[in-house]
Amino acid sequence: MFVLFSGPDITPAPVVVEVEDVQQPEIQGAELEEVVLPLPGSGPLQVHLEYLGDANYQSPTYDGNLSGKVLNVYGKPLPLARIEVVGGPQNKIFAISNNKGEYQLRGLLPGMHIFRIYSGASAEIVRMQYVARKTTRDWHIGQSISATFEIRDHENKVLENAKVRSDFGLREATSNEKGIAVLHGIPSGGRVVIDVLAEGHVATRHELNLYAANTTDVIKLSPLEKGGRIAGRVKSWPGGDLPTITIVPRTAESRSGMTVWEKFQDVPVDNEGYFSFDDLPTNQLLDIRVNHAQGICDPRGRALTAGRQSPTRCEFIVRLSQAKVSGRVINENGTSIAGAEVELLADSPLKVLAAMYPSIGSQRLSARLPMPSQLRRTTRTDKRGAFSIALGDHIQGTGSLLLNVDMKGMVSTQRVIKKVGTMVEVTLRNQRGGASLTLSRRLDGVLPTCEWPTVPAASEAAGERASELLEGYYRLHISRGGQTIFREDKYWISGETKIVL
Repeated sequence: MFVLFSGPDITPAPVVVEVEDVQQPEIQGAELEEVVLPLPGSGPLQVHLEYLGDANYQSPTYDGNLSGKVLNVYGKPLPLARIEVVGGPQNKIFAISNNKGEYQLRGLLPGMHIFRIYSGASAEIVRMQYVARKTTRDWHIGQSISATFEIRDHENKVLENAKVRSDFGLREATSNEKGIAVLHGIPSGGRVVIDVLAEGHVATRHELNLYAANTTDVIKLSPLEKGGRIAGRVKSWPGGDLPTITIVPRTAESRSGMTVWEKFQDVPVDNEGYFSFDDLPTNQLLDIRVNHAQGICDPRGRALTAGRQSPTRCEFIVRLSQAKVSGRVINENGTSIAGAEVELLADSPLKVLAAMYPSIGSQRLSARLPMPSQLRRTTRTDKRGAFSIALGDHIQGTGSLLLNVDMKGMVSTQRVIKKVGTMVEVTLRNQRGGASLTLSRRLDGVLPTCEWPTVPAASEAAGERASELLEGYYRLHISRGGQTIFREDKYWISGETKIVL
């Protein structure tokens, strides 16, 4: 036992087992080949690129959309035709038809608009159309025809020296001693606009379907109505631009034909503040308003009827508005920026128009949407970078205001104005060099021809690339054959930006 349990401790060595290095098979995924799917639609890509500005940008609410086709003399699609808004709050907004003659005009104010349609391969026409949230209208530019009209006065007697015009004045003739006026070179089609203007009579508009088959005989238009008059004066205003007068009917018309209402819209008073309107309908209640960028009109508006024998008279005073949006524009170093463009927009323009004119929004109203100062006011910063915009008679409950500030070589900036009277400080930062946008196809696929109907001023666009762009957010819409391929209402472009389709 002594021998067994005495002696040095012996720790057994650990047993090391060598494990054979077995080569495991490599696990591979299924091989997938990327396939480039064809782009929807046919023909060239239509790229609409509209500069917005910095990250705070939002647009006024425009819910109207108009789409359709432009057709040539033979009823076939007319590509590259331009459809452009004439006058009103959205003057010169346009779209270009694609190879199928299809066009889309998005973001319009709901209401009556006037459109000019033309291309290098066709005659020019002008039409009117009420635009709702989703409206379709095809424009047919037919063969040139001549049409003969007989004009009669309010006593149903033939009327000499009446002006008869088509397409809002593109073609015009004067009636002779027999009341006959011949218009030549009218592009045939549906709902051609014919206006008749004669002293002492209501300025009257007709929409007629004129084709070669139905214009061989004299077209006898309904007798004109005796016109009424409204006259008055804006006795004073806070200086600056002259006040303007706009007359819009309170209710839709029930008379034969329509009134040429744009004749009575946005008309400035004379230097003494006097105004006078002839040839108005006398059987309608009319809303008359005075607009001035810096003041509040007293009274805000008048509802009256035009006088038959002597003019209905009214007077207004424009008082300086105490409600202002004021502020200062500086750069990133805190230095004042002089000459910056400052724009104040109503973010809900249709609410503003409806509050001013109760008839706005009616599909039966033939008056084009007016452009009061409440929708848009502009100014520039002074040498201290300061600005101040009087709100005039902006009506409460019609939404917020959008303040946009622009300066060449700097990123445009916007502020939403919900409370009037506070000072707004706007900082503009320098552009970080010219930006560009390039389009391409996946896997170096072939990109269709690119057309750029809408690009910002001073930029250049050719082929698949737009260059000399300002850094900032853009509204971008890429379509083909009327089908949307890519759309972003707020897309950031800086440096070399690339979109793979």
